[in-house]
Amino acid sequence: MSESKANGIIIEGTRFYKRSSFREALRIVVITVVIFGLSSFLALWFALDTGARQAYKEARDIRKALRAVGTEFYGDMSSIYDPNDPSGLSEGAAEMIAEISHRNGTVILYEWDDKTNAPLRFEYRKGLYQVIYIDSGNRTGNQTGLEGNFKVYYSLELLNYDAE
Repeated sequence: MSESKANGIIIEGTRFYKRSSFREALRIVVITVVIFGLSSFLALWFALDTGARQAYKEARDIRKALRAVGTEFYGDMSSIYDPNDPSGLSEGAAEMIAEISHRNGTVILYEWDDKTNAPLRFEYRKGLYQVIYIDSGNRTGNQTGLEGNFKVYYSLELLNYDAE
């Protein structure tokens, strides 16, 4: 018998295709941009979160310093709160607060309770962070202090116009 193959037989198997170099380069660029964007977003979020937590901790120290300085002013038969001053603090109080708390931000006292000798509302600013403390009115004990809420804001200056 003669063994001859038919001319019309198709051999099946794996077919290899060459990828387009343009598509491969585009894929690499897209992946690089996505990874860079995500890592930049996470780094920015981490930096802002760290700064906000630090500002919050400093505002808690300021609250304690306000109470201590308020007690000292109370012993001198005066008040730490001066509503006529833009900062809301009596003369010399800001320096004493900075000395006690070892913080160098700006403190603005909006409300003061003379009965409990504690701040009801104040603002602490340091850099681009702003922390606002508002008393909730809940008492934790006879003289152990007041409870309140701290809100931390990040402000970004977009435009700055100087008056001439």
